[in-house]
Amino acid sequence: MRTAAIALPALLVALSPAAAAAAEPSPELTYRPEIDLPITVVGGAGWVISELSKKGLAPASCRWCATTALDTSIRDALVWRGNPETAHDLSNVTVIGVAPASALGLTALAAWHDGRSENTAADLVIVTEAMVVAMGLNQLTKYIVGRQRPYARHDNQDVLCAGESCSRPVPHDDDLSFFSGHATAAFSLAAASGTVASMRGYRAAPWVWAQGMAIATLSGYLRIAGDRHYFTDVLTGAVFGSAAGVLIPALFHGPRPGVAGPDTQSFRLSLAPAIGGVGAGVAGTF
Repeated sequence: MRTAAIALPALLVALSPAAAAAAEPSPELTYRPEIDLPITVVGGAGWVISELSKKGLAPASCRWCATTALDTSIRDALVWRGNPETAHDLSNVTVIGVAPASALGLTALAAWHDGRSENTAADLVIVTEAMVVAMGLNQLTKYIVGRQRPYARHDNQDVLCAGESCSRPVPHDDDLSFFSGHATAAFSLAAASGTVASMRGYRAAPWVWAQGMAIATLSGYLRIAGDRHYFTDVLTGAVFGSAAGVLIPALFHGPRPGVAGPDTQSFRLSLAPAIGGVGAGVAGTF
């Protein structure tokens, strides 16, 4: 588990074009506020409404109730015995506060450091948009799959009982384990901010990637420690969030043709036919 948690962010950082030094001027990205802002605002509002509507949307009982030996063994090794609620609270602080502040703040700081502060508004909307889209798809999957959370499956009294009373920590939330929304949010923010910084050619892009992925990995660990998710929930959220964070900026906000100079760092996502299927690759010139 720990090896996988360390390897994932390390791999993403190593493969990102942020590993090379930036050139000036940084390329202009495709950004249409009349489209991107409504998608971000409406998508965010839709997610909030779906959270407030759990009573009617969440499955009445688990559709995916069983677990696996892998998930059970990792859960038993990492869950905080006697105090999982502390891990749960820390995961909320990490994802609601630390991860957005890091992703958005470091992206803005990277633009300022290169004298490109005029990019800040567009950069932050693109990063937020990627996270909102990822979270919307995550929420839809949770309601459809209906996987039982580990604290409910294993009858964890440290979670179910608080003080003198025993009750569900969040009503109608027992069967929304797959896949982790916290991991999806944290990894999509990390990948989107890193991708935008790389596409712009910011010199601080490697730091944006590294810090974002470290925070996201911590959030995933805390979800298991708090007994809210299994390892496969977190791993799926990490992969899905990272993919959304890279693909949405790369596919929909790529550098405008003809704007970047011949010596400017470029970031390109390409699909090409390969033996037995289709291959995807990231290409860049530095």
